[in-house]
Amino acid sequence: MSDKTYTTTEISRICDVYPATVINWIDSGKLKAYVTPGGHRRVTRQDLVEFLQKFQIPIPPELVSDKKTILIVDDEPDSVRLLERAFLKHREFFEIRRASGGVEALVEIGKQAPDLLVLDIVMPGLDGLAVCARLREMPQTSKVKIIAVSGRRPPSEKEIKSNGIHAFFKKPFSLADLIAAAAKLLDVPLPAGSKKESSFK
Repeated sequence: MSDKTYTTTEISRICDVYPATVINWIDSGKLKAYVTPGGHRRVTRQDLVEFLQKFQIPIPPELVSDKKTILIVDDEPDSVRLLERAFLKHREFFEIRRASGGVEALVEIGKQAPDLLVLDIVMPGLDGLAVCARLREMPQTSKVKIIAVSGRRPPSEKEIKSNGIHAFFKKPFSLADLIAAAAKLLDVPLPAGSKKESSFK
């Protein structure tokens, strides 16, 4: 999230209320704010987004212009669609790209490195662990966050550490748990009351 701050007048336009209403929100403790040396109230972008989420007020695109890019890599189209659908329920925070295998994933990453890679460990050809190893070899991709999934052989602790995998989910798993893990890795402030997703099988 950017460090941009907003005035009470700017927030009143975003929320379609009077500036006095915004001041009341701040004074009552509903909306976090700080006061400048000149006595003006200011609200950070993150605090404003959290306030809008808490009170279920629609979040305008300009508040979440720094979306995180997720690359989903799986050779099963149904799995890709299911994961994509789960992330796009929070489309104000995430942009989704897709790849159907390890080689295609490396091509996509070569075009533009994602913020997070969600990939199946077991795929034909270049498997997930090999993709992770390639990423860690290149300085420009060595810091990409990785969530690995698999319905078959889970990776060992040694494989997880050596390949820089940040989280692993064995199928079946809760999509809500995976989304929460992704949000934590990317420092994305998802609403505390986000809807529970279905399970991934």
